[in-house]
Amino acid sequence: MSTTADTLARLRRATLGATGLVCLAYALAALAMDRPDPFAFWLPGAFGVASAFIITLALNVTDRKSAKAATDEGYRADTHRAARVAYWIALALYPLFGVLLASGLTTFPTAFAAMGTLTGAAFLLLFTLFDWQGR
Repeated sequence: MSTTADTLARLRRATLGATGLVCLAYALAALAMDRPDPFAFWLPGAFGVASAFIITLALNVTDRKSAKAATDEGYRADTHRAARVAYWIALALYPLFGVLLASGLTTFPTAFAAMGTLTGAAFLLLFTLFDWQGR
């Protein structure tokens, strides 16, 4: 099976975007239900492992030129940009959840679960957005 760099990039966006959406859904559901396990706790991690497996498999079954083109300097720039923005989002979660905890709007276990999945969702969804924009 030989795929193009565009196909690999679309596959990467789809799998990482789906993983990011599952992480976001988990965090929002945890906050809405005020419980740290709104659905199966292993689901965000399973999506992440499946994404990594699918992307790795696709890169290994395609020709080297397409694989290198799919992981070019644009991919690296999008990854770094998403990491930089997600870092600040993760830091902003601390005072936000501090206020939620201090005012009694959530519990520590729920905040811990929501912050963990929101941190992952921030990077994954930002990377997907930046990669989709092609900047």
